[in-house]
Parts: sequence; C-alpha cells; structure tokens
Amino acid sequence: MSEQISGTHGRAEDDAIKRQDRSELRAYAEEWPGPDNDENPGATWAEAGRFAEAQGGENWEAIKLRSDLARHLDRTSFPASRGQLLGTLTARQAEQRLLDMVSSLPSGARFASLAELVRAMGLPVEERPG
Repeated sequence: MSEQISGTHGRAEDDAIKRQDRSELRAYAEEWPGPDNDENPGATWAEAGRFAEAQGGENWEAIKLRSDLARHLDRTSFPASRGQLLGTLTARQAEQRLLDMVSSLPSGARFASLAELVRAMGLPVEERPG
C-alpha cells in the first residue's frame, strides 16, 4: 500500500488529525440516533426504507411499464395511432408484453404524448411537483 504524501503538513500532523477524528467519532457515536430510539417514532430508517419495503404505496410494476414504454417511445414517436405505436415498438424490439398492451387499445385512438398513452393503458401517471 502506498503512502499518501501531503504538501501542507507532515506525517506527525496527519496522525494527530486522525487521532482527533477517531476521538470525536467515539464521543458522538453515543449521541447518534438509532432505529430503537423512541425520540422520533414516525421516522423511517434504512432497514425499512424505500428499497426494503414500499412505504409510499408505489406500484413498481406500473413504474417499470412506464419506464419500458419511455425507453422505446421517444418524443418523435408522437402523435401516433395504435398501429404506428405497434410499428415503432416492433422496430425497436420492445418486449411482447408492451406490444400486447398497446394492441389492446382501441384501433381508432390517437395519442399525443407518452403520458396520454400511459393514461389510456390505465397506468398511473407520475405527478411531479411544480
């Protein structure tokens, strides 16, 4: 392991800084709140966070479908009819489940945007603040 060379101070000062950091960590470690701390009962800790459990009630399958549609259908794909969308999805080698979902839409329908298509498919549309 190579040793880092500091241009502003020497090894003795580096060691002193490390010792000070370690002692501060030890001193403040007891104050750090843990998941068993009753001080904030509504807090969500990493063990039960977004990736461990769906706290916000997100429909992850719908999110994946929207993402897959967006990957295959960019802004230049719209406005489009059901047939045009099927052609674009086929040309861009979309998964069969996407083709099946778009195929189930009414034949005369036209879609001005991806959001309009997603709504027509019955998927929740992501709402972004402001």
